[in-house]
Amino acid sequence: MALFPWPVGIIPVSLCRPCKDNECLTKILYLNEAEMNRKKDPVREELARAGEASQITPSLRKLDGCRIMTDTDVPEEDFLMRFNGKACFPRRDLTAITGQEKCGKTFFTSMLMACCAQPQVLALERIPDQPLRVMWYDTEQSRPTTKSIFANRVAGLVGKELPEDEFFVFNVRSCTYDERMDYLVAGIEAYRPDLVIIDNVSELLPSINDPEKTVEVVGRLMELATLYACNISLVIHLNRTGEKRNLRGWLGTEILHKAYEAYCCEQIPKTDVFSVEQLFSRKFHTSEKLFYKIDDKGLPFQTDDPNARQHADDGRYESGKPDAYKVSAVRAATFNQAYILRDGEDARTSWKWDLHKLFGDAMGDCAQLSQEELQRRVMELSHIEQPKYYGKVFDLAVEKRVVCTTLNKGGRVVVISPPS
Repeated sequence: MALFPWPVGIIPVSLCRPCKDNECLTKILYLNEAEMNRKKDPVREELARAGEASQITPSLRKLDGCRIMTDTDVPEEDFLMRFNGKACFPRRDLTAITGQEKCGKTFFTSMLMACCAQPQVLALERIPDQPLRVMWYDTEQSRPTTKSIFANRVAGLVGKELPEDEFFVFNVRSCTYDERMDYLVAGIEAYRPDLVIIDNVSELLPSINDPEKTVEVVGRLMELATLYACNISLVIHLNRTGEKRNLRGWLGTEILHKAYEAYCCEQIPKTDVFSVEQLFSRKFHTSEKLFYKIDDKGLPFQTDDPNARQHADDGRYESGKPDAYKVSAVRAATFNQAYILRDGEDARTSWKWDLHKLFGDAMGDCAQLSQEELQRRVMELSHIEQPKYYGKVFDLAVEKRVVCTTLNKGGRVVVISPPS
């Protein structure tokens, strides 16, 4: 085969094939660098492909609009309130407010509404200097009840005439499910509230266990919160198990997934004291609870934890024991003593559960357990006979961060050991 010395700056493109007499017939095309660069010009290449199908689909263009980068211009997080000093109730997001029936949920929402007009109400503090516009959307109480709460309780907490051009209170109990949703959208669009309270969100759909309708409703609420830069607070009952993160129905599970934060309201057993506890927050969590009582006028006022240590009349300290320890010494002696810690050998002396050992043995090597399976194991190991008493021990274990609850991939509440 013939060899050719290629000139500097010349790029050969050759096509070689053997001829019959084994002589090499070579056709050589010489293209200089300028011509090659011209052919690689991206604009020319794009024009050459103008007739081809584009790789940039409409969906990809829309997806690119949703992309977040380090320099993406997005609104700063904007919080409406502080609860025990921590920022909460963010705009463009959902907040969950839960609890059993008649445990103070509407008292807490009344405080929220009052704090929109008053700078501070009990443990709540309004962050903006100017009053906030609030929309209360009552789906389950009677019209007289709604008016009484607004005119007496909310106004009483504010302590002056309510600025009714900042309050938009609606009772839609008599409306259909579709009407409630339609009117809610219309109200938010028209009045542009900073805070929306829906009490109770379960009344926006016929069944709280309808997965498709649940996703549709919660998705619409998130869209409204984002579009109109408001916080939408959703009141929903707990399941009858009483576990604080076990919100009722498929709707409750979906709200737990999507909410920025959640608060649990309850009445302290055997007392006239109510409490509000933040269950979780994506950013500013507080473990400090609000405790309050109701005065003769039906207004809440802040008080102390009834189970906290207090001075007795004779000057000695009384220890407010957790419910898990409010049992007789005789009954405590029936428990498996391998899981009991004592100050002395005498069964009558002070004792407490060895929660880490008890729940650690019950969990075993399992990464997670259902609430029912954990209860079965703990009761069997500890010799606890009453499920109600087990609930008190479990609550104490959660409070002490021995175990905690979360949602599995199927949306069920499970118990896990907290990461160390």
